[in-house]
Amino acid sequence: MVIWVAGVAAAGDTAAVWPLAVAVVAELVNEVFDRLRTGSWRWRDTIQDVVNSILWPVVLFGLARTGVI
Repeated sequence: MVIWVAGVAAAGDTAAVWPLAVAVVAELVNEVFDRLRTGSWRWRDTIQDVVNSILWPVVLFGLARTGVI
């Protein structure tokens, strides 16, 4: 969420795509680091982390694209 907010602040537009893309890439990199640290994929934990990290940026992006915010 912080990465998305920083990207929106830099872009000046809540409907810009690249802050959302940066947030998704940052979360996926985080999951790769988790995989390297634990030695195997923990699918339940990985899916939960991705959903929790990406949910609000996606919701806010969708609301911005529809003109609600």
